[in-house]
Amino acid sequence: MPLPREEREAWVALHLRLKASLHLLLGAEAARAYDRLLRLELRNQLSGKRSAFARPEEALGAARRWVLAIGQAVRKGPVNLEGLPTAPHHVLPHAREVRAAAYALGLPPGVLAAIVDNEQYGGDKALGLSRGVREVADALAEELAKTQGQAPLSRTLGLAQMSWEDALKQGARLRRFGAWDPLRPFPRTEAEAREALQDPYLNLLFAASRLRGYFNALLSLPPEDTRPLEDPWLYYLGPAWHNYPLRAQNLETWEDSFHGFFKGLLYQVVLEGRWALEGRRLVPLKTWGPGAPEGRSSPLPQVMP
Repeated sequence: MPLPREEREAWVALHLRLKASLHLLLGAEAARAYDRLLRLELRNQLSGKRSAFARPEEALGAARRWVLAIGQAVRKGPVNLEGLPTAPHHVLPHAREVRAAAYALGLPPGVLAAIVDNEQYGGDKALGLSRGVREVADALAEELAKTQGQAPLSRTLGLAQMSWEDALKQGARLRRFGAWDPLRPFPRTEAEAREALQDPYLNLLFAASRLRGYFNALLSLPPEDTRPLEDPWLYYLGPAWHNYPLRAQNLETWEDSFHGFFKGLLYQVVLEGRWALEGRRLVPLKTWGPGAPEGRSSPLPQVMP
């Protein structure tokens, strides 16, 4: 049912304010990418295609919470993550690896961080049941791979949930980008790939390589093109394609792709500094020092390297 005119105009006004805010915070390209995402989400709602939300006001309400958090990060203040589906406690401890792997393949680090957040947030849901089942399957599959040379069970491992089959296909691209240590043998078997994927940096490096192959193909770039990619629309495309390639190809929107876009923008800002997690807030480390509250002599454990 169409919205009443007054209500529709109010939501349009909110959308334009959010677009203007992102323009001020992150620039014109980020604002255009936001506008593109919201138009895609609303078009999918109207057409009956898969969408992240059922109604425009739900999508705009979520976007507003994300833009507020991004603004707090840009201003280097505490970032309130309450009500946002995000898992920074999985991303912050590996900030250095995220940055290194993304830069090695010419990608914005925020894209890779958003993928990690989506995958790990999904594993945290249902009281950890999905991650628990996955980890049991991974352990059994790894043991079978060592003893029998192959495993019929779990195929994805690590921070970015990278499959061992895809990891084995990344050698040529990683060497082309100069991202693979020439003194280190490249994995050749399932067991070797599984072992490599347990290393957080290598897991992220394989994921970044796979993602760069997709971006080069999508942007009609030759495989040997290694120039850095910077378009903010990648913050939508990366999490969407990594999570569900067919839906991304069909221009559908869903929770991981919608929220993944904003996670990418937020982490792109956060990864430039040093932050710690305090409850559901990200806190810049510069706020801690001689004037810190009594009893807090050092940052909390979840600290960005």
